[in-house]
Amino acid sequence: MAIVRLEALKQLSKAITCAVPALKDRICVGQAPSSREMRWPSLAIIPVRWRYFPDQALEHSDPAPDRVIMNVGRHESTIQLRLGASTLFERMELEQEISNLFLETPLHPGVLLTDVTACPLEFRAAWELEEDEWRNELAFDKAYFSITQLTGIIPALVTRLDAWTIDQLQLGVALGDDFGSATFGPPGVEVVLIAEDGTITPSP
Repeated sequence: MAIVRLEALKQLSKAITCAVPALKDRICVGQAPSSREMRWPSLAIIPVRWRYFPDQALEHSDPAPDRVIMNVGRHESTIQLRLGASTLFERMELEQEISNLFLETPLHPGVLLTDVTACPLEFRAAWELEEDEWRNELAFDKAYFSITQLTGIIPALVTRLDAWTIDQLQLGVALGDDFGSATFGPPGVEVVLIAEDGTITPSP
């Protein structure tokens, strides 16, 4: 479900925009634009690599009577935040503001948690701060870059159709059989209801 990963990246972009107003409308998700198209400052969120880790399928939600959303593991991605600015000091200030966004997370310093609600389903993604470096190869062109690396952790969600919900479970129990004897007559059948807690009651 590619929309899950894309919406997670979009939510990461929104979180950075809220924390760093100077980057409003200057963040792109995916391939960074060419240097001629860039406006300083700018930030590109680049997924470098995706890895899938399977797990036992668990029900995540049931958006419709005939379908269910299953969590079948997680996607882990190497993400690069490529920050560019026209001066060294501007780049350093923006880089610090972005780092603070991750470091100020309560109980999880260095890990940013974002809730995604724009999809047909809701989930939480985690972004772990890893490392950063300064790229000075374009400094003489009045462009100063830094690359901050993250590890993104996103649930692997899939939709399965024809997954009907059981509203009522009935069981027919054969009565009167003596399986220890050689002969026995036709059994009677009693229908019972099985509740969610496993209790059994006679069917009306």
